[in-house]
Amino acid sequence: MSDSNKTHQFQYDILTDLPTSIIKVSVKGSGTPTEVINMYDEINRVAKLHNKPNLLLNVVNLKLNYSGSDVLKVMKAIENILLHVRIARVVSPADFKSDLIDLFADNNALEIKSFYSEELAITWLNEP
Repeated sequence: MSDSNKTHQFQYDILTDLPTSIIKVSVKGSGTPTEVINMYDEINRVAKLHNKPNLLLNVVNLKLNYSGSDVLKVMKAIENILLHVRIARVVSPADFKSDLIDLFADNNALEIKSFYSEELAITWLNEP
């Protein structure tokens, strides 16, 4: 049996030991809407526990396993979960769904922004 199924499994790591107000989450694999919403629930729980209101979310290695309309449904669900969290997403330039997420965030006054580099994302998170 090959390891190809393992490489596509949805996984994420939450790091809270950064010396700032930032939680860093690296996501990889292929995620369904339910998996992504559950991940945001867990991130919210950890953010509250550690009193860290900024999220650095690296999704370069994530493939959203759903349509653009489902992206909007997921955004609506996580809008209520992460009301007080500022989210900087590190994305691949080829990921068109990031544009949809940024547009949704702008239209709903959410503090979510996509970047192509982690350095720029961290700079934005550290702005007042």
